[in-house]
Amino acid sequence: MSRGLGGRDDGPPAAAAVPQTRRPVDQGTEPDPPLPAVVGVADLRATNAAAILAAVRSAERHPRLSELVKATKLSRPTVEAIVDELADCGLIETAPAESARGLRSPGRPARRLRFRARAGFVVGVDVRARSVTACLADLDGRAVAVERKAVRADLTGRARARAVTTVVDAAIGRAGVDTRRVWAATVGTPGLVDRDNLTIRQADNLKDWAQADIVGILRDRLDCQVTVENDANLAALGERWRGVGGDTDEMIFVLLGERLGAGVITDGRLLRGHHGAAGEIGFIHFPGLPSEPAPPRPGLAPQASDTVRDAAAGDPDAARAVASYGQRLADGIAPVLLALDPALVVLGTGPFGAPDLLPAAELLLDAAQRHADGLLVDPPRWRLSALGDEAVITGAVRLALSSVEAVLRTRPTSLAGR
Repeated sequence: MSRGLGGRDDGPPAAAAVPQTRRPVDQGTEPDPPLPAVVGVADLRATNAAAILAAVRSAERHPRLSELVKATKLSRPTVEAIVDELADCGLIETAPAESARGLRSPGRPARRLRFRARAGFVVGVDVRARSVTACLADLDGRAVAVERKAVRADLTGRARARAVTTVVDAAIGRAGVDTRRVWAATVGTPGLVDRDNLTIRQADNLKDWAQADIVGILRDRLDCQVTVENDANLAALGERWRGVGGDTDEMIFVLLGERLGAGVITDGRLLRGHHGAAGEIGFIHFPGLPSEPAPPRPGLAPQASDTVRDAAAGDPDAARAVASYGQRLADGIAPVLLALDPALVVLGTGPFGAPDLLPAAELLLDAAQRHADGLLVDPPRWRLSALGDEAVITGAVRLALSSVEAVLRTRPTSLAGR
């Protein structure tokens, strides 16, 4: 069974009090109003603990107790008791004393508190046809250990799952972290993922991968919450968190690779669709080259690596091929852009990851943007991914963190002893 991410009353809750309302006179024609919700002592204490922890995390400087009292409007005894409880849980600690800059302080300086980002950890995994990568990150999202393993493209699902557990164990072992302190994990994968983020529905380019139950395998291994998500969706989350998408709530991330995909951010949230298949642009029938008939299969085959290298080196024929690829990409996704009206389109730079291939990536971006501008009512901005090959695993860490943060915002002390 996996462990979930989930006292006494020393003071009022941190939330503002709800004004009392007078009950109307019962005239026998209206049902009685519902009774007010009962707030248990444990719930009240959890709410107060979450408010204090949030104040510690959001403060510009490590706060003193008096500053936490002011920020939360709780009594000082309540704050002191809950601070001790959060410290016992390992979530906060006393910050090192600040330099007095040569001045003597009359009396003992008040202690300041800080969040312990390494109280717990999350794991992000990026599964691809020929590689598996795991990143162990702290509660601030900073990478602590990263492990990569090259694998054969024709691995069975069970063998690929073993590769995942191998790199996850290696990352945790390298950091010297107790597995019990890993509180959530997310696996990024090509293919279709159910809305519940627990099941891979289809992964055409990974043999038997949908039958491997990687969520169950990792959950048994780590004894924590585990989710799985489409790689393009995670790339969009990662780019918005740590890349060029941080200034917009409406964005499409186009993942270029063995199989084309897109992650859609709308109103600041990931759009998954009714079946979890939003953004599956790899099923679009893209136009063919001018001298060739339209391809019989949907999608857009990756650009040949030799062509990319030659275009980056300035070969005119290769440059024209890359530009044509960009135009075909724009033709295929223009209806998607018209329907969603994003502010930003981000092109993943996986096939152009090496620094010397950047000219080819910029050529592709420029060709796609110029062609799309002529097809759209309100053209978006276009940018290359700032995260490059790390976009998917960055998003995997972000999604794993979100489940932990939901607990830190509601019942942080439930994490004690994990």
